[in-house]
Amino acid sequence: MRDAIVDIGSNTIRLIVFDVEENSIDYKKVLNKKYTVGLITYVHDGELSRKGIKKLIKTLDSVKKIVEELKVETFSPFATASLRNLDNLEEVLSMVKEELDIDIDVLDQVEEAFLGNVGIRSEIDIEEGVSIDIGGASTEVVYFDKEGPKEFLNLNTGSLLLYKDNVSRILPKKKEMRTIKKAVLREINSNNFSSKSNKFIGIGGSIRTTGKIIEDLWGGDEKSFSLEDLDKLIELIKDKNTDIIRSIISINPARIHTTVPGIIILRTLMEKLNIKEIQVSAKGLREGYLIYKVLEGNNEITFSK
Repeated sequence: MRDAIVDIGSNTIRLIVFDVEENSIDYKKVLNKKYTVGLITYVHDGELSRKGIKKLIKTLDSVKKIVEELKVETFSPFATASLRNLDNLEEVLSMVKEELDIDIDVLDQVEEAFLGNVGIRSEIDIEEGVSIDIGGASTEVVYFDKEGPKEFLNLNTGSLLLYKDNVSRILPKKKEMRTIKKAVLREINSNNFSSKSNKFIGIGGSIRTTGKIIEDLWGGDEKSFSLEDLDKLIELIKDKNTDIIRSIISINPARIHTTVPGIIILRTLMEKLNIKEIQVSAKGLREGYLIYKVLEGNNEITFSK
């Protein structure tokens, strides 16, 4: 069986095609294609502009042509904060449906937290802990136990949004880095998150890229790094160290502008929540969506504290 997942993010739209063994949840990726769209740059006064809607439709049209060529059995486009925070969400969904006959599944915060947790557990055997997922427009922190998510902290800011609002060039200046940190602290302090754990899992592209930079610069482990590692990164960035600039560009050039804001978000969270070390999961929301909603056919998600 062949299944296609489309993750509509604030900066990129990613098409992932999986081949799944019959009557099982064992799968392998056969296609992973990224489109850099930058939807968040088309959001003005809370609404996605006509130009932004057209770009979304054009990109999804390209995606649709590919999945039709590949003859997939299921086609599941979904979005998180990239669309759910829009004041004109219904208009956007209606135009996509009218133009392409595509229904976009817009996940709420609880669904996003739950499905991300499903993805983590498909890779890592862990009964309880806290997961962190830094996106372009939001950041999700989730405490979970063996029954699933129990408490979550949603920050209405992400790496791309912070770049858009605070950075004048490609990499932030020292003053801009301080401004970004203050913005993250304001978001954290305006929310309550009481859960304590000594196990922390990072998911998503920002955290995976950070791990790869640390491994590249001083031979650390991209799958696990510490608050001390992030402190060293921050100092190198402040000093405009040529090695870290080279590393950011070479490892993930598409994230060159969002990498540093993402590092600042992660460091601020780890410091505030007293996290000394974080483990990186290669799987998260996309895999959780595939397993729970597509392969297992579940639509109902409950959240109980």
